[in-house]
Amino acid sequence: MKIMNKTKNGLANGITVCGKGPVVVLLHSSLSSAKQWQGLANTLKNDFTVINIDLLGYGDAEQVSDRESYSFEVEVQRILSAVKSAATKQQFHLVGHSCGGAIALKIAVEMPNSVLSLSLFEPVAFHLFAIDSEERKQVIQFSELVHQLSSEHATQAFVDYWNGQGYFEQLPAKIQQQMILGINKVVLDFKGIFTESYGINRVSEIKLPCLFLSGKYSPELSQKLSEKIASCLPTVKYHQIASGHMAPLSHPQLVEPLITDFLFAMLEVE
Repeated sequence: MKIMNKTKNGLANGITVCGKGPVVVLLHSSLSSAKQWQGLANTLKNDFTVINIDLLGYGDAEQVSDRESYSFEVEVQRILSAVKSAATKQQFHLVGHSCGGAIALKIAVEMPNSVLSLSLFEPVAFHLFAIDSEERKQVIQFSELVHQLSSEHATQAFVDYWNGQGYFEQLPAKIQQQMILGINKVVLDFKGIFTESYGINRVSEIKLPCLFLSGKYSPELSQKLSEKIASCLPTVKYHQIASGHMAPLSHPQLVEPLITDFLFAMLEVE
């Protein structure tokens, strides 16, 4: 595995740290970047050490060096390295949206003693659908479509799926081009999802305080998965808000106060 380039402060490219206090790690969605959580980071930094992470292939992060062997474990090790470089205490709060939420869920399942709390907005851990389910078949068909189409058409299909038909065409050309450049990583994000093997029974073992958010107008598959995951979490606060799957970007005024209140409540517990 290729060693990531490091900045002067020992962090990999695309990872920023601000603030002081207990550690919060922020993980964004596919075809996005750490910028989506910048407002939340600014709100939290007076009371938390905020580690805002560009996942590989997005923002200022490096591209994936070995596409053949890629899995979410590559992302996890990079995240843990950032925590180690940025803080003396190795426990942390996790906030994740979509693909970032799926990675956060994996960390909570596999490293429960390292995670203080879990805040999720519709994690796309589609592997939790039963192997022979219609839902899983639909996701696999969609992931194969994204892989087969040209970069532009794949990006349009992916963006419109999560935001509504015609959304991509309405975006400024500059943003369209930025998204097109990231679509190859989306293919790997799907690979990462279906490389995971833990089942829904492992999710039910997560005893951490959890905040789970979903959008009332999200795609049906995402809503079904959200209900499946949230119903298994033993200690969960669930909120459905008047938005779609991309609410952390489109409706931060609805999403961020819920996460902020939840994390500040964790401070009182600590």
